[in-house]
Amino acid sequence: FKKRPDIYFDEEAGEKCITFIAAMKHFKGKSAGKNFILSDWQQFVIANIIGLKWRSTGYRVCREVYLQVARKAGKDALIAALSLYCLIADGEASPEIACLANSRDQSMILFEYIDKFAKALDPKEDVIKHFKKYVEFPKNNGVCKTYSADSSKLDGLNISLAVIDEFHEAPSRKLYDVMKSSQGMRTQPLMVIITTAGYNLESPCHDFYNLSIEVLSGVKTDDTFFPFLYVLDAGDDWTDERNWEKVQPNLDITVTREFMRSEAQKAKNDSTALTGVLTKTFNVWVQSFNQWIPMEMIAKCMESVDIEDYRGCVAYLGVDLSSVGDFTALSCLIPYKDKYIFKNWTFLPEDSIKNHPNKELYDKFVKEGSLILTPGNVTDYDYLINKIKQLSECLIVQGIYYDSWNASFFTIKCTEEGYNMIPVSQSIGSFNAPTKETEKLIKDGKVIIDKSSSVLWQFGNVELKIDYNGNQKPSKGNYGKKIDSVIAMIMCIAGQMKNPVGDLDIFFI
Repeated sequence: FKKRPDIYFDEEAGEKCITFIAAMKHFKGKSAGKNFILSDWQQFVIANIIGLKWRSTGYRVCREVYLQVARKAGKDALIAALSLYCLIADGEASPEIACLANSRDQSMILFEYIDKFAKALDPKEDVIKHFKKYVEFPKNNGVCKTYSADSSKLDGLNISLAVIDEFHEAPSRKLYDVMKSSQGMRTQPLMVIITTAGYNLESPCHDFYNLSIEVLSGVKTDDTFFPFLYVLDAGDDWTDERNWEKVQPNLDITVTREFMRSEAQKAKNDSTALTGVLTKTFNVWVQSFNQWIPMEMIAKCMESVDIEDYRGCVAYLGVDLSSVGDFTALSCLIPYKDKYIFKNWTFLPEDSIKNHPNKELYDKFVKEGSLILTPGNVTDYDYLINKIKQLSECLIVQGIYYDSWNASFFTIKCTEEGYNMIPVSQSIGSFNAPTKETEKLIKDGKVIIDKSSSVLWQFGNVELKIDYNGNQKPSKGNYGKKIDSVIAMIMCIAGQMKNPVGDLDIFFI
């Protein structure tokens, strides 16, 4: 932690928790009756949650955990053991542990682990008291309880640790928000989400998955949020056995290769089984297979971009205009040395956000600055044109590439300002070459995209439309999915391919 003098690793605290868990005993399968000896990956999770602390206070850094791992890896047992530690040995006064899921039955699965582990620690129930839906530790006035998924009945709690199981099935984040708000009086609160992948890319769970990618890739910074993703890397083949350890860290421990092989074969033979196998056994968000470029790969391209660093360079601008009250996207491409530098701006009329199905998501983009709201209920092109003027004061704008449909007013205004306006056909034949070129550049590591959650989300919405000649064009699945910034970026590439000027360094050789 030489780079972070404000944080230290409390090895003793981590060892204490791991040793405490080792006193518990398994009660299922071939390990029944044996002590709970954590696997390497489980020790890693515990060490990060318990061991990393602030030097100024000695409190834990970690406040929120997102753990996504394939089925049968032992995530329920691991977090149940952590919950019992937080109930008994963490030093919290009057700890309140909440076991939650989308149904009472689901939350009881986690509670059963806690209950059975507690009985292994105290078989005679001398210090730990057991009831049907809760466990008490009177010595510190602690309680561990399973709760209903009805968030309207959960007010007034003072939760120290909340665990939400199988979050991919959650229809909203209300349960999470209620639990989070109940922790305001705690000095070391913990929120833990444990889940496999799912199939709803509009779900709050997938939002946390996206946030995890952003934090792990450095697109966002949040010291208190600890994501643990046991997932395939971009481009990995889920049928390749060499990749299975990535999604199943307990391979050859609690899960056999024979089981994984049989699941893979089942998915190959029966299309109706494919979704279940991919999400549960291989921990894949199934719709991601329709994505053009995996979000993980896009996140790795993202860095902070300051236009001033490229003053005097040639730039290509791409514009995707909205229809009345929708996204309008402006993309700026600066070819610099062997890289393609992108900076993006997305505009939306402020009235459009009020009752929009994506309001919660858009509000997040607005707060971080990756979505700009303009007054009224229709697109105000003056904001867009003013941004172009600012760019032209710093860069040499080679041309503005745009879709001519419904763009007459914008085109006239920009032409009056003296800009070189170049229409780009939106046909699949016209988009084919720049689409493939953009993909190639990204996969070759030649693209840098300014950090933006909005742009990352839009890339995640892209599905390829392919015609019978093999021509490709980005497409979106439905109205709620926006890809405007991606379209604007590809139009920049189309312009650069037609007029490959490059940066101004070439004029001074």
